[in-house]
Amino acid sequence: MNQKNDAEKGKLKRELGLISVIFFLFGYIVGAGILLQTGTAAAITGPGLWLAFIIAGIPNMVSAIIIYYIASAFPVSGGAWVYSSRLLSPFIGFLVLTSVMIHIIGALSFISIGFGKYFEPFIPGSTYYIALIILAIFYGLNIFGVKFTGSVQVVLAILGDFLILILFIVIGLPNVEIAKLAGTEQTIFGSAEGIFPQGLGGVFVGAVILSFSYAGFTAIVEIGGEIKNPKRTVPLGLFISLIMIMILYILISIVFAGNLSYFEIETGNKTLISVFEKIGISGWFLVFLNILVLIAIGSTLHGIILAYSRNLFSAARDKVLPDFLAKVNKRFSTPHWAVTFFCISSLVLLVFRPSYTDLQYYCSLTIAIPTVILAFVPYLLGKKYPELLEKSKFKIKKRYLLILIIFNVGYSMLSILAIIGIKLYLVLIVAGLYGIAIIYYVLRKKWLKKKGFDLDEICRQIPEETKEVI
Repeated sequence: MNQKNDAEKGKLKRELGLISVIFFLFGYIVGAGILLQTGTAAAITGPGLWLAFIIAGIPNMVSAIIIYYIASAFPVSGGAWVYSSRLLSPFIGFLVLTSVMIHIIGALSFISIGFGKYFEPFIPGSTYYIALIILAIFYGLNIFGVKFTGSVQVVLAILGDFLILILFIVIGLPNVEIAKLAGTEQTIFGSAEGIFPQGLGGVFVGAVILSFSYAGFTAIVEIGGEIKNPKRTVPLGLFISLIMIMILYILISIVFAGNLSYFEIETGNKTLISVFEKIGISGWFLVFLNILVLIAIGSTLHGIILAYSRNLFSAARDKVLPDFLAKVNKRFSTPHWAVTFFCISSLVLLVFRPSYTDLQYYCSLTIAIPTVILAFVPYLLGKKYPELLEKSKFKIKKRYLLILIIFNVGYSMLSILAIIGIKLYLVLIVAGLYGIAIIYYVLRKKWLKKKGFDLDEICRQIPEETKEVI
């Protein structure tokens, strides 16, 4: 009966515990970046790949602290929309929501194609067909309730992400060659060009690409309304998963660059499976490893759908998006129409066979933009909702908080400028999408006013699930 009442009231159930949160984050973050982007980044960074992972991790560590600060005081589903609309303005909130929407549609397509690429050895030429199929499968899984999908995420993360990375490190670390890591290797193609063949600028561009490999830390704010005891579970889940992932990423980058020569890395098409092959792994064990990689990629695909559909749900609940996106399935308590929107949009994009490389830069760009827009949300939290911050278990002095904010804005702006210099046409496409979104917002707000709804007034109210834990 309670589940039915929650569905009728447009509320999501709190069913995710600490273990689910840790493996949700671990599975979401690890599957995409390390498995799909390592080869592309290594082609730019060379043997200094490990430094690019560290650089990419630093702003995400800062973001994790800021997320901890916000979510421990203001736990809610669809956090990006709710925080920006309540603490800044409905218009700014809609720009953030637009960023999330266009990012997730591209990210789902990118990861699905990556899954298809790893599936190629089984069925040559099937990349885009498999991408369509796997996205459709995970769409179905996300309809069956957050408790079920949370359990699926734990299984996927353990069987895929955790196992494949441990095997990669255990098998690959003993075969690392110091000359390859130092960039001093001599081969028949000539001498390697040092640890940073394209300079520190190349390392920074590699870090920009790899920013997507840490992007899942922000996803935790999207499911805050479905986490048990969020003021304790969210911060613990964030930092436990962060420590695990940072250690693994550094070790994996060392194994990757320490087993493949620079002349192999610079092709940009090497993967973790390429390292196994270089070591001499073959036959059924190589097939088994490939399957584990597919499971790991699937865990990220699953996590994205689970988390970010909640942004559409929250925005529709506030009337800025059509009401049907706020409907909750009476049987499974999932925002099924919000899940459907993202999955169908990504499936349509896949039909046009977008460039895999372009999608990587697109994902990095659409992560950086909302970071800049959302920058001052934590600074405003104490001013607008002091009662929430007062009861929070985690507080930061204003001067330290401001330093963290300035750092995040500066890094994100540099990332955007780097992408403008490399892929200007992608920036123009994204700008066009924002233009369309702004036109929609203006028309939607006028329509709501005629129907008697004041969007500004709606966005002054705190969602019910936040009040439950005040």
